[in-house]
Amino acid sequence: MFYLLFLHSLVRRFRRDTRGSVAIIFAICLIAIFGFIGSAVDYSRASRLQAKLQSALDAAAVAASSRASGKTADEIRADALTYFAAQFREPGIPTPQVVATVTDSTLELTATFQMPASFLPVIGIDSVGVGAVAKTAWGITRLRVALALDNTGSMASAGKMDALKSATLSLLSQLQANARNDGDVLVSIVPFAKVVNVGTAHRNAPWIRMADATVCTWWGCSTTWSGAIQDRDRNNDITNATPIGSSTYFPAMHESYTGGTPVAIQPLTSNWGQLRSTVAQMRPQGNTNQVIGLAWAWQTLTQGSPMHAPVEDPKFTFKRAIILISDGLNTESRHSSRQSEIDARQALLCHAVKAAGVTLFTIQVNTGGDPTSAVLRACASSSDKFTLMTNPTQLLTTLTDIGGQLTRLRLTR
Repeated sequence: MFYLLFLHSLVRRFRRDTRGSVAIIFAICLIAIFGFIGSAVDYSRASRLQAKLQSALDAAAVAASSRASGKTADEIRADALTYFAAQFREPGIPTPQVVATVTDSTLELTATFQMPASFLPVIGIDSVGVGAVAKTAWGITRLRVALALDNTGSMASAGKMDALKSATLSLLSQLQANARNDGDVLVSIVPFAKVVNVGTAHRNAPWIRMADATVCTWWGCSTTWSGAIQDRDRNNDITNATPIGSSTYFPAMHESYTGGTPVAIQPLTSNWGQLRSTVAQMRPQGNTNQVIGLAWAWQTLTQGSPMHAPVEDPKFTFKRAIILISDGLNTESRHSSRQSEIDARQALLCHAVKAAGVTLFTIQVNTGGDPTSAVLRACASSSDKFTLMTNPTQLLTTLTDIGGQLTRLRLTR
């Protein structure tokens, strides 16, 4: 506004006055105009460089701290500077000076530099200061991640199961590399179809309603059970409530009615070999019930019966996340075979999971031309945490990106 008023005044004077001094005044005016326009260009570039600097510092801090185990403070600092130099490259800008401070289990990186101005010198400003700070802490924040993975029959097509296995193994390696100490990162795997599999070792568990797996005919009754568990009674099907009575127990299912029982759930663990073994055993069969996969992923993150997630040490901050991957739409559950009804239950469950402070990522691998899953999109914690893909090979880059987001949950500024 000041510049506009100033220009308006000068133009009026220029029209009234034909003396030679008007040319000088008008020249001054042009300098002001040029400075005003140029400042916008220079400050816009400075803002872009600040964002780039921040991103490079964040990446360097995470990379150095995730590999800090057994290293001295000087070695951690050297790693951080090397990572930063590889990340920040800008034509015409020398690599900024970075101050790396290591104290106990934290790393703080600070960088500042002066960006040479292109237009501002006409008003006496030769450079613009740019700076950023990034701080990581290890051994303070811990990750607990549950993978709910679609193992239904349709995953046999278009190479989806192979792509899922490959991408999941890559994610496990990524998370393992971020674990500086045992317990820093725990992962569970919940393969699901119409049912989940808790393993036959739980046959006599007090929280299983085994009577539901008994089938009686004219020739007598039989209980053929391979570990299959179906949806709980409503409304316990959309909670992680502790089983305390028959109506809250988890109903078993006779093997002949499962449509195919997936491989057994792997509870939270840092046994990376066991996690990889679970992935290797996954096979596609059965119908789609995303609700039960998500419900049991939440159970694996929950302390107490039935999955007994490890107690969270109060000395640490815990970040919990679920990644739900499915290639189709809901087709069958214990309570309904109508997609709209199953989706409605899932929406309620997703709301409860997010309200409990769990970050929820959802992925739809849509190779069959299905509609975009409205419930998967709504279930994600935010719009950027839902991914729709039409090629299963995209799973690798998507899970790599999610792995990066999970490891950055340990980043504080």
